Amino acid sequence: MRAATAAVGTLIAAAALLGSWRAGTSPSDAEGVHVVTAAPTPRSTTPPPARPRSGASGSASAVQATRQWVGAVVGTPYGDVQVMAVTTGQRVTDVRAVRLTDANQHSRDISAAAAPVLRQEALQAQSARIDTVSGATYTSEGYRQSLQAALDQMHA
Repeated sequence: MRAATAAVGTLIAAAALLGSWRAGTSPSDAEGVHVVTAAPTPRSTTPPPARPRSGASGSASAVQATRQWVGAVVGTPYGDVQVMAVTTGQRVTDVRAVRLTDANQHSRDISAAAAPVLRQEALQAQSARIDTVSGATYTSEGYRQSLQAALDQMHA
């Protein structure tokens, strides 16, 4: 009789433990059950030492800084355009529109469609010599002028 009672008690404890695990609570939150667990082993937060690249000389190579260059605000009949260029060394790694034409909803729609195309053109060209997006002449011209102003700062 005692064995049956112990077995039932063990099953109840196991069910409570399983229920608390499925519910997302800790085992000690389950009524009548207290589980002792070992403390987790601490992990090192120190990164492993860097390995030199094959073929690299013993001196540390120069780290190229990533910089942001904000171009001039260019006024258009439909609102202002301003562009920021992100460079690493002499390479343009990103171009972001800070402001785009926004005189009305139609202008905002045109700018929203033209901006990714202008960005891709600038990244491919690595300069402000980019094509005008059809239907977005003013936005394209403002983008080009602002980008050129940002790149002029980089070369100054």
